[in-house]
Amino acid sequence: MEILGLDKIKRSDEINITGLDKIKTQPDLPQMSPFAVELINLVNRARELDTELKEFGASMHQYQFDPVIPLSKVRDFEQRHKIKLPQGYVDFLTQVGNGGAGPDYGLYSLERMEEEAYYDHSTSVCPYTKVKSEPDYDTLPYTIEGKEPMVNSMLTLPKWENWYNILHQLGESGDEEAWSKMYAEGYNGLVQIVDSGCCTGYMLVCSGDMCGEVVFFRHEMEMPTPVNMKFEDWVLQHFKRIAAKYERH
Repeated sequence: MEILGLDKIKRSDEINITGLDKIKTQPDLPQMSPFAVELINLVNRARELDTELKEFGASMHQYQFDPVIPLSKVRDFEQRHKIKLPQGYVDFLTQVGNGGAGPDYGLYSLERMEEEAYYDHSTSVCPYTKVKSEPDYDTLPYTIEGKEPMVNSMLTLPKWENWYNILHQLGESGDEEAWSKMYAEGYNGLVQIVDSGCCTGYMLVCSGDMCGEVVFFRHEMEMPTPVNMKFEDWVLQHFKRIAAKYERH
């Protein structure tokens, strides 16, 4: 802890500063990132302009954020699920809100993200189990060690369609174990952060050469579509668009 101004106090026999030796040092509070400050200001502006909550999904989140969570909770999530969340999303959770205002129905909380990721990453051969053939919800890994994520800058439509066709064949054969393992490989290193309805939404890429970027997806079917932006830019652009739209009216 730094006490500002002490170097500017002129020494005088009449001045006696007591108790400085009893001040306990405390960890520095996290500084707000420029992204967090800009996002809060943009959302406040959007709330002022869209008073009737006409934007899709606004009636759900109402341009509000849930309380932030400590960084220690994020690190615990990462350790348990063997994944590293991009810094922009960590800043959102710890400096802006643990879920709330965002594109479509809003950004997920860490808890909601965990719930949704369970279905994308659970497999019948998950090595982290409490009971055989029952994936351990709390420690299920979201990144497959030693395996490059399928969703990367080199992903093409033929590659995705080949993956989907094999997945479909495994489903038809009734080989649930193989199907479950391959399904998880398709979503290796991804976590869902937004629900857009009708089994669609946005996922955050947490590994590989697209780490930190956002992709739009439709589960199992269409190839995930990159938005070609980092999480921070994508969220800010969303609220800039809303502000510009209503300011013109």
